[in-house]
Amino acid sequence: MKKMLNIAHRGFTKTFPDNSLKAFEAAIQIPVDAIECDIHETADHQFVVYHDYELSGKTINKLSLTEVRTVKLRDRYEIPTLEETLDLCSGKVILMLEIKQLESLERFAKIVVAQVKPHDVIITSFNRDIVVNLSHSLPEIERGILTAFEVNEPVATVEAVRANALIARCPFVTEKLVEEVHASNFAVYVWGCPTVEDIRRTLKLNIEGMISDFPDLVAEELSKQE
Repeated sequence: MKKMLNIAHRGFTKTFPDNSLKAFEAAIQIPVDAIECDIHETADHQFVVYHDYELSGKTINKLSLTEVRTVKLRDRYEIPTLEETLDLCSGKVILMLEIKQLESLERFAKIVVAQVKPHDVIITSFNRDIVVNLSHSLPEIERGILTAFEVNEPVATVEAVRANALIARCPFVTEKLVEEVHASNFAVYVWGCPTVEDIRRTLKLNIEGMISDFPDLVAEELSKQE
């Protein structure tokens, strides 16, 4: 069985706010194989790492980078830019970039290609159009389609958006689904494993990676398999 990637969901968030550089640094120290984070584009076409669509009562795509920077997470930590995140993580861990909203796809692609090697990044989205467009702008980078519900036709779901991977929610990932997706040479990643029992069950599947809020526990379970 191949090695499964231990992917820290928004970094290691037990101590630091999610999607902060400190959370990413803490995840790297565990160590993890990859870090998942969220990307938004600001009104002045900069890219910031933040989960929610709104900040201080406004959607992020209506705020400038300067306005975003005035907000401090837990009154202390800055919301990082894409460039800062790439600079911190490049050469240390794989980055899984989940695109929340994006208009300047070509600019985004240039930044990513300039700072990380293609095999060190995976780009994902729930937005089907974004994933399709990425297949044209970044064909050399692995692309995943995120799903939150049961997937009745997993291979068709991946093929429809020209992706390389299915990123499915923990309760809906079965051995049958994994075998079906792998038979078409696509990858499977799992997200949303809330308990140790879920983690252990998922580790028995031959998946490419687990996106977890508990990367330290995942690391412990993986070490038991060595």
